[in-house]
Amino acid sequence: MRCSTEFNRATAERTNVNPIIDNPDHLAYRFNFQTENIEFLPVSRAAMRRAHSLSRQALGPQRQLAPVPLAELTPLLKDPDRAVEKNPPRFIFHTAFCSSTFLSRCLDADGACFGLREPQLLLDAANAKRLQWRSTTTGLDYRDLARLALILLQKHAAPAEKLVIKPINSVNNIVTELLQITGDGTALMLFTDARNFLLSTLKKGEGAKHTVRSMFDLIRCDFPHLAQLRLTDTIHMTDLKLIMTLWRLQIEQAQQALRSVAPRNRLASVYGERLIQDPLTTVRAANRFLELGLPDGHFDGIADSELLSADAKVDGARFSATRREQAYRKVEEYYGDELDNGLRWMVQSNPGTRLVPEFSNPLA
Repeated sequence: MRCSTEFNRATAERTNVNPIIDNPDHLAYRFNFQTENIEFLPVSRAAMRRAHSLSRQALGPQRQLAPVPLAELTPLLKDPDRAVEKNPPRFIFHTAFCSSTFLSRCLDADGACFGLREPQLLLDAANAKRLQWRSTTTGLDYRDLARLALILLQKHAAPAEKLVIKPINSVNNIVTELLQITGDGTALMLFTDARNFLLSTLKKGEGAKHTVRSMFDLIRCDFPHLAQLRLTDTIHMTDLKLIMTLWRLQIEQAQQALRSVAPRNRLASVYGERLIQDPLTTVRAANRFLELGLPDGHFDGIADSELLSADAKVDGARFSATRREQAYRKVEEYYGDELDNGLRWMVQSNPGTRLVPEFSNPLA
């Protein structure tokens, strides 16, 4: 099967451009590759702040998209007043299922920091690279789309605020490009170990397995030896083998990103379990590394707050490390030796792989 990306059709009439592109209550939601429009979604800053991801499902599928032709937005790339380097966004990159949403919420402080979680437009920029996309209506190609996305997203932070973006994990193929665009901006790379990734996926049920297969179908495109896998090849991979392969690919991709920017110390790694075990110290360290300027006292109540006791992604659900361990034990009891066999298969098939990886430049 050829590497492919699902594209969406425009759903609304063209409308007046300037009030949309400069209005913080209109999100540059996605890029329509077929029509070469960027489609804007009317949504308030408050709704964006509440959402665990900037998806139609989370923001409200009834909202109508307003398409703006790419040709009308390209002048923004040459406008010095819109340069993202002036107040560069900070990024929380991650390898999925490692508490990145929780960290993003902890660093979201009205008047100081504004968080955007999983904007679709950055995923579109990542997919444009996978497709080696080139515009048919402008002189742009995939290398320009990421910068344009950041220009359009930066308006959501007020002038005195820092913008903190937590992309979806499938954006990790453009980590280096995003850091180049932002000049002196800093970022974190969260990761988890093989066993936690496996148990976290399995405890979420069939929906998570489907999500992992979708993730794999995108991320394999970043690896030449996997890009031409046939559909039948992936169908015959067991759930456990596919979950483990996705985890390994993400770890390789994240480590490569750290190596590529290591000399400038702009990307620090964070083991996700550290956030669970010592949230206060970790969040304070993240605030300092990202240079967000929040006082240490701002985080004093995190350990006893709703942030730690609520599920960061599921409205109304509760979270605790104890409850998570209980769920993990049930998964281990259900799958039995199959889990250990899956982890052994990963190491035997990839001798250089560490089930608990060591990343460079750990967050101090």
